[in-house]
Amino acid sequence: MKFTSFATAAALSVLLFLGIPLAAFSQDQTLQDYNITDPFDPNDFPFQADSPQLDELKTSEELISEAEMLFLDDRPLDGRTKLLLALKKDPENYRAHSMLAGYYIVHVGHYRLALRYIRKAQELFEKQYGPPPYSDYELQNVHSHHLHLLSQARLNLDDYPGALKALDEYESYGYYKDWYPGSRAWVLMKNGNLNEAIKVARLGLLAGAEPGRTLNILGILLSMTGQREQSLEVFRQAISHEFSLGSYGQPATPLNNIGEVYREIFQEDAAEKSWLKATSLPDGCEHVLPSLNLATIQLERLDLSRAKRAIDEFETCVAQFPLRNGEEHRALVHLARGRILTQAGQLDKGIEHFREAKKRTQWFGKIGTDEEDLTAGVLSSLALALEQKSTREELFPTPKDLSIYARTLRWIQRMQDSVESWWLRRRTLQLLMRKLNWGEDLYVRNTDSLLEYGYLGSLLSLMPAQTLEKRLRIERDSDGRGNAENYYEAYLGENYLKNGRFNEGVQTLETLISRLRLPPDAALKAHVELRLASRLSPKSKEYRHLSEDAFLLNRPSLPSYGVRLSVNYSGPDDRFLRILDDSPFLVDNSYQSDFLLTSGLEGESFSLRFTSRTGRTPVFTVSGDNISTVISKLAEEVFQIEP
Repeated sequence: MKFTSFATAAALSVLLFLGIPLAAFSQDQTLQDYNITDPFDPNDFPFQADSPQLDELKTSEELISEAEMLFLDDRPLDGRTKLLLALKKDPENYRAHSMLAGYYIVHVGHYRLALRYIRKAQELFEKQYGPPPYSDYELQNVHSHHLHLLSQARLNLDDYPGALKALDEYESYGYYKDWYPGSRAWVLMKNGNLNEAIKVARLGLLAGAEPGRTLNILGILLSMTGQREQSLEVFRQAISHEFSLGSYGQPATPLNNIGEVYREIFQEDAAEKSWLKATSLPDGCEHVLPSLNLATIQLERLDLSRAKRAIDEFETCVAQFPLRNGEEHRALVHLARGRILTQAGQLDKGIEHFREAKKRTQWFGKIGTDEEDLTAGVLSSLALALEQKSTREELFPTPKDLSIYARTLRWIQRMQDSVESWWLRRRTLQLLMRKLNWGEDLYVRNTDSLLEYGYLGSLLSLMPAQTLEKRLRIERDSDGRGNAENYYEAYLGENYLKNGRFNEGVQTLETLISRLRLPPDAALKAHVELRLASRLSPKSKEYRHLSEDAFLLNRPSLPSYGVRLSVNYSGPDDRFLRILDDSPFLVDNSYQSDFLLTSGLEGESFSLRFTSRTGRTPVFTVSGDNISTVISKLAEEVFQIEP
């Protein structure tokens, strides 16, 4: 007998004490021989059970029974270990395969692995009992459970026809459980059969289907078909039902969905209240949507710190579930963080998050959004960030000590960013027109879209004005929401500015600005003001008014649009003035600005101070031995924030 460690010796001593003969084990077996890995997962790490020799004496059925108890005791990883050991002892045990499929669906979100396990489970089941149909009640229960797991795995892998096929087979054998109407309605919706889905959900409720799930799905379907008041009432019923279940309920899901409807009808305060409630509940991070929606509404208000807090709190919450692989939320989290950092003026970091969002696997089976929605959202945001990065760099002074080679590389990078931005916008526009046919995505605040509606005008400005007018006319005729009209006007005004109808664009946007609400439309207002200011003379009164108003809404945004902030200058050293001409600050002492730059010189150290006469912004002071560096650092502090 080989003893490779003190732990091994101690474990075998326990076996002797319990009266278990060591002869039960082979001469060369040690604890290391009982590393348990998942045969279907090449990336699995070996796991050593606490007492592998004891488990080795048990039958596969005993191990499966223990796994069931561990799952009930909320110890899923230990349960998985028992199941893998059961498979090692009996590779053709369909129960172990079936339970592992459920484990990977519920606890990990590894749907490809779940699909492999449930297919193998059904194959082994049919090998033992023959093909369906089955007359024995217990066999019917097992088979129906397999079909349910198969449908769920396919749904979560975005195989919606396959999920529906599994449910059709389930129904063809006369099987029925109270989850079925809600699941079928959802899968029908994912396949685009909205009317049939509503019919199935309504009939299911009449037949006693599980109320919370079915009501929630019915509410979503009614919202998608424009029946918003009925949708709100159904969601209220779903919320009440889930709360009535106490610790077993999941009210965060209908709370999130009712919040989406409130946002769609521009009742932002009610939407925020619903999402705050959802994220405060135990099931609040079962999915990213409540936190993502909360961050989105804060971004629309330009409240970047609260937007970041919503995402931070989600990631803190989801860290409680270390088994989850993140394929249901990581891409969406990167998208949200990228947008927050872009608005904060941290464009390089924002772009990194957008590129990560493009690479991440994201499944959509549990949410209304689909892959094309995510692609359009990521590409449009990345295009905007690249455009703003290129524009922004033109306004920041180039360091004097930069070599010609470094200057050339910087210029080339700026050109590459501009070209990539243009190409991404074209690609996004083609995707929306060809794949989505502008159906739901041009409808402002569509609950399933991931577009930034406040900035959609940048994308639509690539369209011919007459084409956009025609398409928006169709949208306006069917959209009875008054506040949505402001967005359509913004899209037209920006398009006019871009396509040679300057006077119409100016008139449209100037009229619009006075109608926008604060804080709900803050992002749209800042965007419109800066697009308009960028086309006006910097010496004009209108330019000064627009740029100052946008600056107070969101300081980092001005240089991202190529707009400079008008300031007064005071100081003994006129050398500052020459370099300030190539900075985000526009020195204009012909009028009294609210913002003042004050320079100073102490020995060989230069200083520059930014203040607001009315105290509406923080005070910033930078010093150094190089004027260009001082101005550049001050510009970074003024036009960049840490959310």
